[in-house]
Amino acid sequence: MGVIVSQLQRFLGLSNAQLPDAQRPWYVFDLSDEVNWIDQLRGHGFVVIRGVASDAQVQTAKDLLWDAIGERHNNVIRDDPETWDFPGLNPAGLVPWLAQSAGAWAVRGWPGVKHAFARLWDTENLIVSMDCALIWRPWWLKSKWRPITEGLHLDQNPWGKPDLECYQGMVPLLPVTDASGGLQVVPDSHLDEAKAEFKLSHPHLRRCGDWCMCDDDDLNQKALLLHAEPGDLILWDGRTVHGGRVGTGLCNKVDLARLAVTVSMTPRAWASDHVLQRREEGFRKGENFNHVPHEAGTSSGTVRAPSRRNFQPPTLTAEQLALL
Repeated sequence: MGVIVSQLQRFLGLSNAQLPDAQRPWYVFDLSDEVNWIDQLRGHGFVVIRGVASDAQVQTAKDLLWDAIGERHNNVIRDDPETWDFPGLNPAGLVPWLAQSAGAWAVRGWPGVKHAFARLWDTENLIVSMDCALIWRPWWLKSKWRPITEGLHLDQNPWGKPDLECYQGMVPLLPVTDASGGLQVVPDSHLDEAKAEFKLSHPHLRRCGDWCMCDDDDLNQKALLLHAEPGDLILWDGRTVHGGRVGTGLCNKVDLARLAVTVSMTPRAWASDHVLQRREEGFRKGENFNHVPHEAGTSSGTVRAPSRRNFQPPTLTAEQLALL
């Protein structure tokens, strides 16, 4: 049914938000539909939550991220792709130096994002991840811009971290389609029986640390690209196999192919005093951490941005500051 809906969606040119309820992708729910989106997340390991941000909030975040890019690379002109050959993007499009930008913090401070995580953890006293932003340039305009993703992987080793550590999240600021590509997940791969089978078939990953590459043919065949709209919140269980998928590139638009901010929240009580101190220091220095807020970037596989001389952190609102 999901394939049929996706085909109808592409044929009619409809977004998730415009589709009738019965024709949305089966994993897309409204923020207000808490019972069903929580059941989807916990039952299948992922969900797309619609409507966590307004169009104005999305536009502001995009503008601020482009401002940060222009400040770092003053030859970049937002409306001129010929100027988009700026350095600082790794092949997968991870941009750690945007972690402490005003644009990334704008997304973290959206009330809808916090509401979702507060509902999951049953507390408003949360801290937020300060992870990478994601940028893919339109490789259909220049083939050298084609991203190379990290492939399917786990950020939580099933031997060392068998229980739920966090719900990972991502907010796309541009549509996620078959043409653009985006996040793919393996449904139900967070379940105990799936993890038991995974450990039997991947014994070599036992001591590889938190980041486990698992780009197997059988997992690739099961992987599902999650279609989403700007301002949606994509959530997945930290034990779910996931990764980036490059799209078809069959697109005529002159815009970035992908622009997203990763965001995760966990209870403040889970973080030690040392971690809370490191988070404040990293914010002031422009450092990035990873997707687990209460670990302060100690997980293996973390892509690092070095401290920047004379870095000036953004001014946070009271709501954003509470998440730091």
